Amino acid sequence: IKKVQEADVVVFASPIYYYDICGQLKTFLDRTNPLYGQPYRFRDIYLITVSADDAPDTAKRAVSTLDGWICCFDKARYAGGFNAGGMSEANVAGTHPEWMQKAYELGKSI
Repeated sequence: IKKVQEADVVVFASPIYYYDICGQLKTFLDRTNPLYGQPYRFRDIYLITVSADDAPDTAKRAVSTLDGWICCFDKARYAGGFNAGGMSEANVAGTHPEWMQKAYELGKSI
């Protein structure tokens, strides 16, 4: 939690399950409850998701879930991200250079 508190930028990554973030990320967000009301450095929050579905709105609920967490930090904002759709099998990221490039470009822009 201290690393999040002291971070300049926070980037979360999650597979999409049933059109939302995975349980592990949700549990992590819940466990950051001690940060509420404490000083923190981060301002920009990003979310990268991966899903089998490649529809443009696949990550809509995931972003909404994260936004609920961000709303608890008045100086923070959702700064962007993307969903890497079309990944229906394990270990196929390397066959989707477009998503690898997009992740690289996002990282460079931060």
